[in-house]
Amino acid sequence: MSMIDAVILFAYLAAMLAIGFLVGRNNQTQEDYFVAGRSMHWLPVALSVAATMISANSFVGGPGWAYTDGIQPFMQNITVPLACFIAVTVTVPMFYHLRVSSIYEYMEYRLGPWSRMLAVAQFFINSLIQVSSMVFIPSLIIQTITGWSLNVIVTLVVICALVYTIAGGIKAVIWTDAIQMIVLWGGMLIILVSAVSRTGLGWGGTLAAAQAAGKFNAFDFTFDFTRTNAFLCSCFGVFMWTRYFCFDQAQMQRILTSKSMRGIKRSFVSSSIMMNVMYFLMLFVGGIFFVVYGGKTFETSNEIVIGFILNELPVGVVGLLVAAVFAAAMSSVDSLLNSMTTVFTKDIYERHFAKEKGKTLGMHQTMMVSVALGGVIIVIVILGFSGTVKSVIDVVGSYISYFAGPALGAFLLAMCTEKANDKGVAGGFVVGLVLGYVIAKSFGTSWLVNPAIGAAITIVVGYAASCLIKGGKPAGEIRRYTVKGLRESILAEGKEFEDGVSVVPFRMDRYSISLLVIFLVQYGILALIR
Repeated sequence: MSMIDAVILFAYLAAMLAIGFLVGRNNQTQEDYFVAGRSMHWLPVALSVAATMISANSFVGGPGWAYTDGIQPFMQNITVPLACFIAVTVTVPMFYHLRVSSIYEYMEYRLGPWSRMLAVAQFFINSLIQVSSMVFIPSLIIQTITGWSLNVIVTLVVICALVYTIAGGIKAVIWTDAIQMIVLWGGMLIILVSAVSRTGLGWGGTLAAAQAAGKFNAFDFTFDFTRTNAFLCSCFGVFMWTRYFCFDQAQMQRILTSKSMRGIKRSFVSSSIMMNVMYFLMLFVGGIFFVVYGGKTFETSNEIVIGFILNELPVGVVGLLVAAVFAAAMSSVDSLLNSMTTVFTKDIYERHFAKEKGKTLGMHQTMMVSVALGGVIIVIVILGFSGTVKSVIDVVGSYISYFAGPALGAFLLAMCTEKANDKGVAGGFVVGLVLGYVIAKSFGTSWLVNPAIGAAITIVVGYAASCLIKGGKPAGEIRRYTVKGLRESILAEGKEFEDGVSVVPFRMDRYSISLLVIFLVQYGILALIR
């Protein structure tokens, strides 16, 4: 990498650090650090949510994937707007009215400590595996481009994200993510325009050639639960994405920083559009690359984007695109880091180790938790992917989909039934995890299907066990923490609207209808371009 490119990269990193310190200068309390005093504008929140989902793995790996498979992998994300519809219509009103910092606090309010700790455990397992892969893979990419040591790159990515996250809390996470999402868009558009210009066919000719090669055909109607990109499996993806957008701390924490329910709903609509349009664009670029290289075979899919950046783009632009890879990596690290800090502080330390019940950690101690978790991430990536425990990381990473189902099932039991109790749901969670894993392994089902299996088992076993096991909270206390009970309470008080927007669960409005329309429009677009 040239000196000019290196200067551009380090200037970008310095800008991210400066923004972190600037936006966090007024943070005084945990409320500021974790949920920005619930004062954020909806647009940066939407950009932040989208940036986290579009990782560096997608930025580089997406085009490489589509080079061979076309845009079929888009089907994995097609139910994202439907999951966001469920969030704005059902689950967000509950968390919004409770005004919790960690959504896992809700599990103890409604059920008890066992269910809460199982939800927390699955969150940490998922988050540590996700954040590790989101650092390691882009670090390999950056190493290929720059020639720097992998350990140096890993440490640089995590420390940069850690410093501005500590300095500014969730405000820094949201604002830097918003900027990094813009950088990602710019980087991908530069690659797209450059790729089309290299074909010599113009836009019309390039698109026609990619279409003739079958790269824009997304539909596979094979009745096979093992084919992740097939239409059948994509329908089950709503279970995975519902767990992600409705019951994952990293997503809900940023959404709940919004000033109002109107802001939350706008964030969901906007982020669902941005996420899937960006993901589609990355896969679309892969089809263009197929025309650029004439279907040439590459040893690994990552070589396609990396080779194009290094060999086809001028000095200066390379630096911008390396910054885009850094942006994708850091936007994934910062949000998970802040969310893990929140969950550790609220659900573990203050719940089990605080000397005085109800006492919260100060800002300095909270920041130290972030530092410790940042160190854990660095160690896991460097040791876990250096060959020491790589097989363990690989195995645990493949289990993320097995945890998603029981977590989804447990939250649905808590919110949608009054029979569910702590021990019953905890038992259903464990059975759903173990039996779901056995079934999935036996039949080789796709990771998009696995959460549906785990959720179904958890709901059936958890409900039955709750009916058999005596105990639980008083009926009046239980009802207030169900979606039905919340709805009745809001209607009884006559507080159905806030700033002209409905805050009642199970009520459709223009935002929820927009998400359904977006969901359906995707199929129309895919049918037109095939």
